[in-house]
Amino acid sequence: MEFVPAGEIIGAAHQVRTVGLRDSRQLPDGDYRFVDTYCVDPSCDCRKTMILVFLNDVHVSTINYGWEPMSFYQEWMGSKDERISGEMSGAYIDITSPNGVPPKGMLAFFMALLNENWIARFRAHYSAVKLKLSEPGQSKNDGSRTRKSRVRLRRP
Repeated sequence: MEFVPAGEIIGAAHQVRTVGLRDSRQLPDGDYRFVDTYCVDPSCDCRKTMILVFLNDVHVSTINYGWEPMSFYQEWMGSKDERISGEMSGAYIDITSPNGVPPKGMLAFFMALLNENWIARFRAHYSAVKLKLSEPGQSKNDGSRTRKSRVRLRRP
């Protein structure tokens, strides 16, 4: 699966969340920018996002977040193996994350920020990306996206 920032596909409809953090015991002070990326395979229905986290414009973490229950991912993957489907549902630090900040602190920060509004935004961005990719002339290889922003996720 290849993930691309939503803004590169849906443009101005995409909103990036930025949160200032001060005096935390777990993370450095600064402005944290959360850029949600989505799978660009039009036939894939993974219902998840990989969130690139930037601290003062430096990529410091990558968080995977699947908003559906584990049962959805078990059916989608055709496996009841909770070790595999458990990595699709909920939030966790990606294995390829640069870990420029403490992973446990970043995950705790993300979970503290996560609410129904943000989840709804992920779902809306996901739907908008999939809709845009289904339009004639749109594909993951149309050359309109920059290579440096692409993220690859290997399915277990």
